[in-house]
Amino acid sequence: MSMRGTGGKPRREAVDVIEARVPDRTIERLLGVRKHRLERFERERREARERWRARRDALRQAKLAWRSAREGASEHWRQARAQFFAMETDSRQFRAAQGGYERMKRDTGQRLLAWREHAGGSRAAGADFFAAHRQLAEARRQQEKLDILRQHIKDTERRHDD
Repeated sequence: MSMRGTGGKPRREAVDVIEARVPDRTIERLLGVRKHRLERFERERREARERWRARRDALRQAKLAWRSAREGASEHWRQARAQFFAMETDSRQFRAAQGGYERMKRDTGQRLLAWREHAGGSRAAGADFFAAHRQLAEARRQQEKLDILRQHIKDTERRHDD
């Protein structure tokens, strides 16, 4: 055997150097993705809450409109009857007042239907909000579990390195 280029000395074996272990960033990337997902769920819940509040406000306005129309019709009829029985109006004026009362009753009925329609929309918006709320709570639980897992992995690596 020829030992050219080594100066006549036998070659040394390479020393086994422990290579620095590349840290696994998978869980950090997953946590980043989950964080963005959590932010999106929070935004969706906030938007659902605003929609629900708007629907509840519209429901309240429709209910107040129905109540005022009902009270207005009742008061109109009460006054017309009182005037007729006090002999302040004749039968023609009373029939005109009665026609007005019938129109007011129809209007009141329309307002009642509008209120009921708003109630359905408000219930649906509330259900959407609570579904978004549950989804956000579940995402937060998963995020917490991943945080605990990441901390456990770091602690284990620290103990292993020591």
